[in-house]
Amino acid sequence: MILRILILTLLLGGFPALADDISDFNNARRYFLKDHPKSFAAAAAKISADNPYRPLINYWQAVIKLRRQQPQAMETLLTKTNSTYVRQKGGEQLSEYYANKKSWEKFTQYADYSSCGKMLTQLRKYATDTDEFHRLWDEEKRFQDTLCITTYKHARRQGILSEDDLWRKLRNLASDRQLSASRRFIRHFKLPIAYKQLRKTVLRPVQYIRGKHPLDTRAQRELVMIAAMSGSTKQLSTVIKRWKAFSQYYNEDENSHVWAKIAQRAAVSHKQSALALYRLAPLPNSYNEKSRAWRVRAALRADDFADAIRTIQSMPSSESSLSAWRYWHAVALQRTGNKQQSQQIMRKLAKEEDDYYGLLAREESNLPLLSPLAFSNNGRPQAHGDFATAISVWRAGQNSLARRIWKRAVAKADAPTILAAAQAAEKAGWFLASINAANVTQLPAAHQVRYPRPYQETIDKYSHQFGLEPAFVYALIRQESRFMHNAISSAKARGLMQVLPSTAAKVARSHGYNRYRLSRLTRPDTNVIIGTSYLKDLAKRFDAHPVQVAAAYNAGPGRAARWRKRNKQNDALVQVENIPFLETRLYVKAVLGNRVHYGFQLGENHTSMRALVEQKMRHTN
Repeated sequence: MILRILILTLLLGGFPALADDISDFNNARRYFLKDHPKSFAAAAAKISADNPYRPLINYWQAVIKLRRQQPQAMETLLTKTNSTYVRQKGGEQLSEYYANKKSWEKFTQYADYSSCGKMLTQLRKYATDTDEFHRLWDEEKRFQDTLCITTYKHARRQGILSEDDLWRKLRNLASDRQLSASRRFIRHFKLPIAYKQLRKTVLRPVQYIRGKHPLDTRAQRELVMIAAMSGSTKQLSTVIKRWKAFSQYYNEDENSHVWAKIAQRAAVSHKQSALALYRLAPLPNSYNEKSRAWRVRAALRADDFADAIRTIQSMPSSESSLSAWRYWHAVALQRTGNKQQSQQIMRKLAKEEDDYYGLLAREESNLPLLSPLAFSNNGRPQAHGDFATAISVWRAGQNSLARRIWKRAVAKADAPTILAAAQAAEKAGWFLASINAANVTQLPAAHQVRYPRPYQETIDKYSHQFGLEPAFVYALIRQESRFMHNAISSAKARGLMQVLPSTAAKVARSHGYNRYRLSRLTRPDTNVIIGTSYLKDLAKRFDAHPVQVAAAYNAGPGRAARWRKRNKQNDALVQVENIPFLETRLYVKAVLGNRVHYGFQLGENHTSMRALVEQKMRHTN
């Protein structure tokens, strides 16, 4: 214990009191989670009123009382606290509490703290505008939030949600293999379908659709549809053949819904038939966000830019306003002869964004990729209120809680305050928070916080040793770990470059690193030498092509090789857009965008985003 305190003292800049505060805070949180009021009170009493932890302590105390049917403590806290996080969480707690009590007059006082609570208030007043409600309903994927479920049930009783809406939702959940959510959905809405049979159908869809099934009940009809929508892309021809046999017994809306999902799976697998299959789904309400996105990608692969335009224009504004679809809308308009509108969209995107698509748009619009002002940094590190609390909670090792507090603080603060807090987090070594916060500001001084270069000596040394561009290595580390050297993912990937233990062991053997040990993988020097060695191997295998190397690093070289083979006839930008895995697709775009920004920091006079996508990165070994 003494050793632990000494280590914490050194890490926190030599302030022993902070180490004591961390211990008291962690004890208080443990007793709060276990719901031990007396032990919690004893630990909480040791934390002073001006301590950054105090807002959380006060909130937890109020929650403990709320659990014991004493809401007054939380109501009082909301009138006194300056913490945005505490106010939001406390308001959500009270809105749910009074909804469960059916105390609707009290509930309406706190409903605005929750999106579902606010919507429930409107629905109880028989609001006629339910667009926002249907947006929430379409986006819901878990069905775990009690207040949201109450809202959906109320909408069902009012007739805002029809029986068809419920079955359509179950179809989408099940065909996306959201089985836990499907089970909760069936339970909450009492749909007459056996979950065990649903699960069996989803896990073995082709086997199910090959059989002969009665279609006398709604559940029987739905299971056949779910099987067709869930069918493996490896047996797509079988699924298509069997659904054609069943389709005569279904109405136009049901057929369109199933064909849209089958077409989506064909598009994900880069089947040439994808766009033709989409045309069997003519009804706009047959599509969800994924179906629309993959129809655009299928149209791009087929050079059918008119279809791409129609699909993008059919998207709700929350989708069509994304930089990806703004960029491709402009490209499609240009390719169909509408150059003036294309240039308007492209220039607006170029001025508003500096991500992968914004950089491409700047290049297309002949605008400078980055301004020299991006490198000025005159701010002073300052963190107050929730920002200071979040940094303190992070220092205590409560990473998830710290991120939630930080995210809420960023959402409510102005740009100069966010930048000052981001600089404070960077100074503390919490690069995850500093980068994510600086990303939301439009201030030129935020650039160096967004693209930091910690561990510069180590990264530069091994990048040069293995003939890699330092800018590319920085770009990859920024995306992998946000420069958090002790990061460990859910897949057990570790360290700055998020190397899997199995990959690290293989690389160590092949490169003769006899002193390598798993326990050292979170050390920056060990992690970077293993990670850059692996990058060197990938660069050699994929001809030093940055897109393929990044895709292979994220999804594995085997998958990257298959995707390259299936897409080699398409334009390079279309190839990137058609990477099947969402995570890898976003990852590659982010790494390429990072690469441009780091290139400017490292003195490159001009970096072409298109050239990065189409050509090779420099590789000297």
